[in-house]
Amino acid sequence: MYLVSLYFDKQTDYILSNLMKQIARKSGNSYMLERQIPPHLTIGMVRQGKETDLLQHLDRCVKYWNRTEIAIVSIGCFKPHVLFLATVLNRALHEMCVDVNKAFTEEQSRYQPFHWLPHITMARTLNEPQMQQAFHVLQANFNPLKGTITEVGLSTGNPYQDIKRWKL
Repeated sequence: MYLVSLYFDKQTDYILSNLMKQIARKSGNSYMLERQIPPHLTIGMVRQGKETDLLQHLDRCVKYWNRTEIAIVSIGCFKPHVLFLATVLNRALHEMCVDVNKAFTEEQSRYQPFHWLPHITMARTLNEPQMQQAFHVLQANFNPLKGTITEVGLSTGNPYQDIKRWKL
């Protein structure tokens, strides 16, 4: 499985990484840290495909994309196992998602335009007590913030591994 994800400026990455660490300490669930999954916002997914085709398509796309500011505004969950921070879907995020999906995202993907909730996963594989503890960490420590998307990456999903990153 391949993922196309967006990565943040240093300050935003630092804030989000610290929240992930606090969640891991408090809940005992260190899935994201153990797998070295950085804070990111996924905009496309494909289960099968040629890596070279994906790289060529992204090489074309990123020429037209710019750094963009996003608002990270809310705490959410995908029951029963995922806790995330939600972002406002702005024009730039939508257009990036559309561009990526034109080429290779599958019809059943959760990342199709208008069928996608932009989010930053903070913890996953949580059981119910861990979810409650993780939520309390965010409730106590998360404040809405603005961040800047500074990079785009192609990675494998399981295990997480960067294939290539492009600076915007």
